Amino acid sequence: TKKMDKVFHRKFGQRVRFLRKQKGMTQEQLSFEIDADNSYIANIENAHRDIPLSRVNKIAKTLGISLKELFDY
Repeated sequence: TKKMDKVFHRKFGQRVRFLRKQKGMTQEQLSFEIDADNSYIANIENAHRDIPLSRVNKIAKTLGISLKELFDY
């Protein structure tokens, strides 16, 4: 349902923000590392964007974590 999608996107975005800050990276730095435009990570963290699995994998690799860790929230 749409409500569940919103909850998923919000939780995923919060997790990305937490892990990004833990690594000392800005949104722009992480966006650059995954070959995305400057606002890409901001949109994910604010639950405004759907994200393809290929980018999810790039985010995990860039942050130096497993996919399991990325979704561990």
